[in-house]
Amino acid sequence: MEQRRSPSPPPAAEREPIRSPWLFAVLLGLVLAGTPLWYPTGQIGPLVLGVPLWFAISVLSTVAFAGFTSWICLRHWNLAEPAEDAPVAGGEDQ
Repeated sequence: MEQRRSPSPPPAAEREPIRSPWLFAVLLGLVLAGTPLWYPTGQIGPLVLGVPLWFAISVLSTVAFAGFTSWICLRHWNLAEPAEDAPVAGGEDQ
């Protein structure tokens, strides 16, 4: 007779990102870093590669935000439903 086990909780790496408050703190920090509200109004210099420093920081922050969000989706988001993770009963190949 075959015994059925109850499904175990998913490992920490497969949890939803909403359960990790540190992810939101990093995202908030990246958004605040990319918002040039902290830079004095009307000031253009210093220049970095021909653009104002605030613009370079904003672009780098945007790239970091996109990379971090992609990393969250790839590593911390369980997209498969529990039914998809379970082996197919009966051993049928399709």
